[in-house]
Amino acid sequence: MSGIFVTSAITLLFISLVLGNIVQVYSIGSNSKHGSHISIQNQPNSDIEKYGLSVNNLSKSYAEQIITSCYNNDDHCPMMALDELNKTASRQIVLGTFSDLVRLYDENNYSCHHEGHHLGMWLYDYTSNLKEALHHATILCGGSVYHGIFQSLFGGEQFVHNIDKNQIMITQLCPIGQENVTWLHERDCIHGIGHGLVKLYKFNTTAAVDRCNEFIPLWAQSACSRGVFIENTEYFLETGKGNFDKNDIYYPCNTTVEKFAPQCYYYYPEYNSERNNFTLGYNLTDIFAQCDNISPNKFVKYCYQGIGRMLAPFAYTNPEPSIAACDVGNQTTYHNDCLIGILKTILKSDAKTDVGVKFCSLSKEDFKAACYEIVGMWIKTFLYPNKQELESECAKAPDVDHVIKCINANPKTSLDVPMFEPV
Repeated sequence: MSGIFVTSAITLLFISLVLGNIVQVYSIGSNSKHGSHISIQNQPNSDIEKYGLSVNNLSKSYAEQIITSCYNNDDHCPMMALDELNKTASRQIVLGTFSDLVRLYDENNYSCHHEGHHLGMWLYDYTSNLKEALHHATILCGGSVYHGIFQSLFGGEQFVHNIDKNQIMITQLCPIGQENVTWLHERDCIHGIGHGLVKLYKFNTTAAVDRCNEFIPLWAQSACSRGVFIENTEYFLETGKGNFDKNDIYYPCNTTVEKFAPQCYYYYPEYNSERNNFTLGYNLTDIFAQCDNISPNKFVKYCYQGIGRMLAPFAYTNPEPSIAACDVGNQTTYHNDCLIGILKTILKSDAKTDVGVKFCSLSKEDFKAACYEIVGMWIKTFLYPNKQELESECAKAPDVDHVIKCINANPKTSLDVPMFEPV
């Protein structure tokens, strides 16, 4: 799945070492099947039955029928089902079913980022119009529909031949200031542009990330650059290729301009784990050690945050072993950065606060105050609450001091990382 929990050909086995004891093993299946959407053409209408779709099934919507039929099926199954539905249903019904699919995936699958990417690619291919595709995009599934739209746009034939890539205007592609478009929509849209840029420049991360400088706000440059580096990482996970150097484990991060190096190192642990056939369970110490050797040392914290990102799927259902895993790193200064990586990924992926509050309640005492402050930042920055809603969300914290920390959180000045990056 592009973005959040890509694990490639290896299966992540999470065994955290807690005081020398091996605790329960968790596994997350590989999601290595990526690429452009495959349409089914010139098939008889009766093929719709292959996807469990029936106009006579009044108990389930088309989206519910597709999810049921595509369970444990090929990654492209939902998109192929939408193509089949398009042969017999109106455009309105097809797009409505698309929206229902994303909603159902988000409600029932914490790590649906992968599905969102594929559905975003399908959406652009189906509409053949960026403005219309963005109109139907959503922040559900971690905003990955936006990412898929731009993967499809910049990977299209219109940009392959006889075009000056540097003349393509990117700063006005996202729907800034439109009705019902929040800042979170805007961030994920710009992050999606980063995904598309590295494909446009054939995985030349230097050329692709340089285009991110065209955005004025620093948060937008950061969102764009993360899209570049995660797409490069995912390409390696899928194909073994990308802008990497087999003789230099830290490339391209160690040659990236300083402004964007943190974004690159954030995704480095995932690349490093695949390159060395590491797993979170058996090689966690080795994964941290590679972070510890990053030079200059100021970038180590972002690598620790990236390990936290990889631990987040397990923390979502069972926080305590993941919290303990962050203490495996040798540099204690950055243990809380690992926890920040877990928490921010949980919040961004789930878009609700309950799991984040539970994570904070189980965290170490020296992290709890910052933890609830981050939850408060999330609420204020992305949920746009009124005073009563803010207090109600923060009141989920079990301790009054932490409730106050949450309520008083200032997204602009509270922490050294003042914004939530798209992941």
